[in-house]
Amino acid sequence: MRIARALLAIGTAAVVTAGTASTAHAQAAGNPETPYVAQYGNSYVKGNLIWYNQSVQVGGQLRAASGCRDVVYTAYVNDTIKDRQVRSTCNGTVGHGFTLSAPVPGGATSVFVDLYENGTLRAWSICHRTGCSS
Repeated sequence: MRIARALLAIGTAAVVTAGTASTAHAQAAGNPETPYVAQYGNSYVKGNLIWYNQSVQVGGQLRAASGCRDVVYTAYVNDTIKDRQVRSTCNGTVGHGFTLSAPVPGGATSVFVDLYENGTLRAWSICHRTGCSS
């Protein structure tokens, strides 16, 4: 009887452990993190995007080496804009974090990160769940 209970306990622990490991792996695979950077001279915006089912979490740092810079984050679902956020700084560096909304199943298909100087687009990064390109 003791042996049967011990085997049952070991089997149950193995199932629970296996279920936990696969759930953790599925969550990590389902919410990829994508680093991005757009640089113009000594000014830049850089950070990470975390992709969720109906949103994208943005974490970043904007640096204006001199003068003022704006960064515009635009979340798209295919060719349709779902959300846009702007952050700005002058003569310094500022960190920021916020969520871009893409309230459709599957969420955003891309995020454009555009770095502006005095209203002129100077650098950009186009990001997807699998990575970013300039």
